[in-house]
Amino acid sequence: MKIEKPWYSLAAIIFVQTSLLLASSTLADTYKVFTLDSDETRFVYGIDPSGDVVLSVNATPEECTSPLAQQCHFETFIGGVYAFSTNTPPTTFTIDNGTPCSPAVLAGLTVLHAICNNGREVFSAKAPGQAVADLYTGPLADSFPGQGAGNFLYLNSEGDILWNDPQNELWFEAFDLTSQVPEPASLFLLGTGALAALETVRRRVRLRQL
Repeated sequence: MKIEKPWYSLAAIIFVQTSLLLASSTLADTYKVFTLDSDETRFVYGIDPSGDVVLSVNATPEECTSPLAQQCHFETFIGGVYAFSTNTPPTTFTIDNGTPCSPAVLAGLTVLHAICNNGREVFSAKAPGQAVADLYTGPLADSFPGQGAGNFLYLNSEGDILWNDPQNELWFEAFDLTSQVPEPASLFLLGTGALAALETVRRRVRLRQL
């Protein structure tokens, strides 16, 4: 005799698989790193919540509001790629640089500079005997693929990181690929898809029992 699995057992399997799919995004963050530009005479105007970056050239953003303003221009990077330059700061740009903080770190690390934003954190730190600081993220000091001297470090509310690497003399940006939570519409489609699959299985089991 062929024993059919009850439909609710199959439902449990679908539920577990769906739960694992949703939970997979809660693992350690992964990043995609872009090289923006040389750090020579380039200073950060800001990073916005979507990860767009504006750098001021030839003077700091503060100096660009002084009589030196005619020497300034501003480079905008979208998606980690240079987009355009203007002679004035972008008027609709929302600065989302994060704020300095003091994270708890593993013993032995000396923190040079730390930034927190929306429950996330990134910091520059040295281990004993280390000449150049590394970048770390999170309270457990997850290693991050970059180096930073300290003060030139920025973090937006979505977990995207902007920093200067003094060894390479370049500005880098890392987009947090795991910071985005599924949209309600995506969750709805996933849920209705699972329910549709469940109903199909239930009907097949019922037909076999007839």
